[in-house]
Amino acid sequence: MATTIATAPSSSGTTVTAPPPKARRLPIIRWASVLILLVALVLLLAGRWLTPYDPNAQDLTTVFANPSLQHWLGTDDLGRDILSRMIAGGQATIAASLFAVLVALVLGLPVGIAAGYFGGWVDTILMRVVDAFLAFPAIVLAIGVTASMGIGLRNAMFAVGIVLAPAIARLARAQTLSVKEMTYVEAARSFGAKGFRGLILPHIVPNMIQPVIVQTSVIFGHAMLAEASLSFLQLGVQAPGSSWGSVLSRAYSFMSQAPLAILVPGIAIALMVFAANIMADEAQDWLDPKRRK
Repeated sequence: MATTIATAPSSSGTTVTAPPPKARRLPIIRWASVLILLVALVLLLAGRWLTPYDPNAQDLTTVFANPSLQHWLGTDDLGRDILSRMIAGGQATIAASLFAVLVALVLGLPVGIAAGYFGGWVDTILMRVVDAFLAFPAIVLAIGVTASMGIGLRNAMFAVGIVLAPAIARLARAQTLSVKEMTYVEAARSFGAKGFRGLILPHIVPNMIQPVIVQTSVIFGHAMLAEASLSFLQLGVQAPGSSWGSVLSRAYSFMSQAPLAILVPGIAIALMVFAANIMADEAQDWLDPKRRK
């Protein structure tokens, strides 16, 4: 809503209004997101040492146990401690999502930069390949690639990285097209700079990478959702291993007996995706001086 400033009326009799103030994100949301990501970092680095029980140990005498001091989140249909499986599964899910993001960057960045820098037939061919990948529904393409490579978490997340790479390539191309026309790039060319080492790496990449960094946080959330989907379909982590998606898949078959078993991984995935998106917005604000003002 515009704010009216109390000033003397102008000769035309109009009132001067100030632009609407920039909406500020609540600090509690920002710090909650930081806390969630810190917990994720702890799970990634030390998850295997934090589990109170062996996540794969079965105890058929405690099947579907309610939450207690011994089992804080209860047990599943095989008597396995849900908290231990969530901790171990969180480590697997986060590591797999980071792997998928890395694959997307390794595949997408060079394609986008090459298309934007060279233009012409190089741009046409590379972007037609990118468009072909974008034409398929992401999860269907991931399932197809996983099926062709073999079932397993590593192959599944490599497939997810392939699916996410076109978005990175598109963004990298757009940024490269913009940056390569800048005055400082033309000045570098006039001094003889050319090629990857002389022009692209020192002058173009540092000035086009900021939006890619922001996009990385977004696709991390997408990778986590994709891992959950593929593991839910039993194309990712295989028994007796665990990830949040596989815990969710297993709990789906007995959710009436143990509703907490399906709620916990679902909430964990939702919170991680939420935190990743909030951090993407924060990174954009921090990297863009205009948005910081």
